[in-house]
Amino acid sequence: MTNILRPNFGGRSREAEPSEAIDAGDEKQPFHVYGTAAGYIVALLEDTRGPEGQVLKVVVGPAAGNAIEAVAVMPASDEGRIDADTMALAVLRALDIVEQGRAPTSA
Repeated sequence: MTNILRPNFGGRSREAEPSEAIDAGDEKQPFHVYGTAAGYIVALLEDTRGPEGQVLKVVVGPAAGNAIEAVAVMPASDEGRIDADTMALAVLRALDIVEQGRAPTSA
C-alpha cells in the first residue's frame, strides 16, 4: 500500500501516484467529516474494495474538488475508529496551522 506513512515520508515524489478520483457512479459519502482548513477537507470513509476487506480511511482532498487521497488506513473496528479519529484530528490541526500561517507552539 502506497498510502502508509514510512520513515522516508516526504522523501520521494508522489507525482506518479494519482489521487483517487471520485466517479459519479462510484461516489462515496463520508462516514464522518472532521472539518476543513487551508482549503482542504478531512473526512472518514468506510471502504470494502481493497484486498484487506472493510477498512476505515482518513482522506484529504480539496474542499472544492472531487479528488481525495487516503492518508491513513485503519481496520474497521472500535479501536480502528479511535485511531482514525486521532489521525484525522492531527491532520486537521496541521492544516489549521498552515492556514493561519504561524509556527506551531512548543508542546
